[in-house]
Amino acid sequence: MQARPLVMLCAALMLGSIFLPWLSGPLGNDMVPWDALRQLNGDQINQVLSELPPEGLAFVASFAFAALIFLLGLMGSTPRLLVLITGALPVGLVGWGLFQATRAGQNSPIPITGDDISQILQQLAEYIGPGAWMWMGGGAVLLLLSLLAPSRS
Repeated sequence: MQARPLVMLCAALMLGSIFLPWLSGPLGNDMVPWDALRQLNGDQINQVLSELPPEGLAFVASFAFAALIFLLGLMGSTPRLLVLITGALPVGLVGWGLFQATRAGQNSPIPITGDDISQILQQLAEYIGPGAWMWMGGGAVLLLLSLLAPSRS
């Protein structure tokens, strides 16, 4: 792909998001994924990964694919299919989450009062930290680049 530097930047954003707050609680406590991972040993990580639902595995895979894209980019290659998959994972997971939230309504972990997607996004934005935005934004740009960026001839 000709957009290799931008692809690498988006992959780095996705990887760097793990060190930033993803959720902000009403009491000011932030949820940073790296803080939780740092406290687990190898056996605990294996146990958590073995008990994850498919959505959780896709979430973890998005980071693995982003790391792979970044490393391949350093070597001069960013395969379009890998960029597509890496970008589609965050976009698909966010879409699936919104779909589930609209179905669940009040049963969602974050209080959602209506089926209107713009209202859902507005309410979620209050709780979402910069790490989650970086992950979602990096994935969305990767997806667009994989679909729209010109190939080398």
